[in-house]
Amino acid sequence: MEITLQSSENLCRIGVLGHLESAAERDQLQHILDSADQTVQHQIDFYDADTLPPEIIAAIARCLTRLVQIKIITYHYLLTHSLMRLDLPVHPIAVRINKAQAQTKLQIQALALAGSANSLDKILPIIEQLPLGKMAVFVVQHVLENQINLLDTLLRTRTEYKVVMPQNLMPIEPGTIYVAPPGHHMKVAHGLVYLTRDKAVQYARPSIDVLFESLASEYGSQLMAILLCGFGRDGVDGCAKLTNAGACVIIENGAECENARALPDAAIEAGKFNHVLKLPVICSLVAATVYTNDTAITEHQLELFIDALLSHYGYDFRGYQQASFKRRIMHIMMKFELPNLLDFERAIFSDSTLFNRMMAEISVGVSTFFRHPEQFLLLREKIFPYLESFPVIKLWSAGCATGEEPYSLAILLEELGLLKRSRLFATDFNAYLIDIAKAGLFPQKSLETSQQNYEKSGGKNNFFSFIEQGSHYLTVKDSIRSTTLFHRHSLVDEGIFNEFQFIICRNVMIYFKPELQSKILERFARSLHRDGFLVLGPQDGMHHLARSAGFVPYITGSHVYRLGNGGLHG
Repeated sequence: MEITLQSSENLCRIGVLGHLESAAERDQLQHILDSADQTVQHQIDFYDADTLPPEIIAAIARCLTRLVQIKIITYHYLLTHSLMRLDLPVHPIAVRINKAQAQTKLQIQALALAGSANSLDKILPIIEQLPLGKMAVFVVQHVLENQINLLDTLLRTRTEYKVVMPQNLMPIEPGTIYVAPPGHHMKVAHGLVYLTRDKAVQYARPSIDVLFESLASEYGSQLMAILLCGFGRDGVDGCAKLTNAGACVIIENGAECENARALPDAAIEAGKFNHVLKLPVICSLVAATVYTNDTAITEHQLELFIDALLSHYGYDFRGYQQASFKRRIMHIMMKFELPNLLDFERAIFSDSTLFNRMMAEISVGVSTFFRHPEQFLLLREKIFPYLESFPVIKLWSAGCATGEEPYSLAILLEELGLLKRSRLFATDFNAYLIDIAKAGLFPQKSLETSQQNYEKSGGKNNFFSFIEQGSHYLTVKDSIRSTTLFHRHSLVDEGIFNEFQFIICRNVMIYFKPELQSKILERFARSLHRDGFLVLGPQDGMHHLARSAGFVPYITGSHVYRLGNGGLHG
């Protein structure tokens, strides 16, 4: 990390490289900001940071309160989002998506699949997942010249495309798959397929290089080519020709190829490609080529995209309600100015920063303190007094978003004198939201609603006993913030990690399919002490599923549950 300072008569420019990870770096920047002269214009450029430590945000706010002229320049979308959320003046620098990596200017007209050893098990699922369209598909696989190639027969059982092992000078037709026959090179030119018995290239006939080089001339940027597992170097030079012609070149990740990774590794080393991807991502991108001029996303494409996200980034959205997830994805596509599904997927899978932007957008992340105050009133009057009998009270706020819910629990526990012997855990699957929650900073615009909710929940103290109101944002006092432990945790694919007397999960599972809702409720049942309580959201609508998982209502209509026969009070 490096902090640079450039001063002139009228401008002091502060450049911040890195993420301010060390205390010395934070102290240095705080000192610069606290010493800022009111008579000089200041500009601070955050080149790399995606979030800022609370003490740096506080130093910026102090500058603004002292009427220091300060211009905040941000280069990272997440930092822009987090500062604007706190009503701090931000001037974002739009970092444009690498068009060479992410944009397909013309609709894909042809697809090429090529490989040798271990490639058959990749070719079949790619074709199987390819929606019927007007593309021409060319397949070349290294086989012995005296070996019968049954690939065309296998493909016919897996696709609605017409599948042929072509004859020489066969015209290219849309919606047709052309499989290179053994012992012949396959070329494409002027709308025709040419078969030749020219000498082997890189010991191969049919040759990947021969096909790729001809496709570069015939289709250029309207081609997507995929190089799969295999041995040798046949295809490496062809990838260079395709890349130079503007085609989209994808190399399969060699980690999937077991002992047949020499070919993809050689192509990667040569450096002439657009993406290196695993098979689920390749299948998703290929499916997206069929509808590149249509903003609608089919159910099939959405399922493949979700599988690709799991494979590439480890986030599992398979249990989400598809209609809701689809609406969010289409909204994000328009916001990112990538309305073309293929362009959007290429950008997401080649740029982790853009993926993080997507995750920030896709998370609900909307809350206030003491949301649904009638439930907090029940906690205050009945549930927490009951839990007072435990020597240590363990609580879990699952799907905590930006942290208002767990901090509300901490405030309530403090008012009841239970906070010091409580262990409060808060989790969310979005690491960015966890960082925001840890900071304990919240927008001023939520103040009125939060105060009203606090009063309706039975709060008798001054709300500002726990929350400090600054000139730009609200700050949770350290006595409350320090008692809450925030962790990234996915309800979808990560198991239980403790036994709790109290679990709250509201307005999260409403976006999940019933199967996933049931799975999570069963996990909650295994995580909950037999005398504990589970609180769900009023809009979640999971009463019957909760009963199926072994829960019974604590009080009818409260959306609070207990295990077994511990319910139905009042």
